[in-house]
Amino acid sequence: MVSAEDRKPDNFGATFSLGQAIRTSDSAVAEIALRYDRWELGGTIFGHGDTKRGDQNRLGYGGSVSRLFKPGWKLWQGDLYGRLGVAYIEDSPLVGEFNFRSGFGIDFRHFQIEYNHYSSGKIYPINTGIDLIQLKVPFF
Repeated sequence: MVSAEDRKPDNFGATFSLGQAIRTSDSAVAEIALRYDRWELGGTIFGHGDTKRGDQNRLGYGGSVSRLFKPGWKLWQGDLYGRLGVAYIEDSPLVGEFNFRSGFGIDFRHFQIEYNHYSSGKIYPINTGIDLIQLKVPFF
């Protein structure tokens, strides 16, 4: 049994993030995510924009589950972390529906900066990938 003293204040929380696709698209992105311990469940909206495979002329929606890895390394007084997970992305010209999600970021406690990559891993013929830079802000 885990005592109240053993629980960290960041065991459960939520983040809101805004970001920008890079390299393969110019779409804006918004995400809301719930975190428990080292797991994250997120919902994402991909905006309109040009991609390497034509226009994304409607909003795209996605969801993901990721495992966060926190090795205890520091950079610029922030904690480095990584992620591996799976994602579902609806009607994207860049990836299929079921994808892998990977990324890394810096947690400065009051905000985080994160790079993410979504890839179909050649499961689908469409596998250009989606690369994002996001600014994440915890709200509880």
